[in-house]
Amino acid sequence: MEENNEKMTYTQAVTELEGIVKKMQDPECSIDNLSDYTKRAKTLLEVCRTKLTATDEELKGILDNL
Repeated sequence: MEENNEKMTYTQAVTELEGIVKKMQDPECSIDNLSDYTKRAKTLLEVCRTKLTATDEELKGILDNL
């Protein structure tokens, strides 16, 4: 994961993903851009998965200590 992506919040990643989906669904979307959009979406999904996994582990740790 790039340094810039590590600083990205979950909400920022989801918002950017939503924007990419809208661009890809636009009838005016150029086929030339689809590969770039897909690569960026994959990176953003990895950011989301990492953050969700870390949060899940943290919550499990908190609940185990109750």
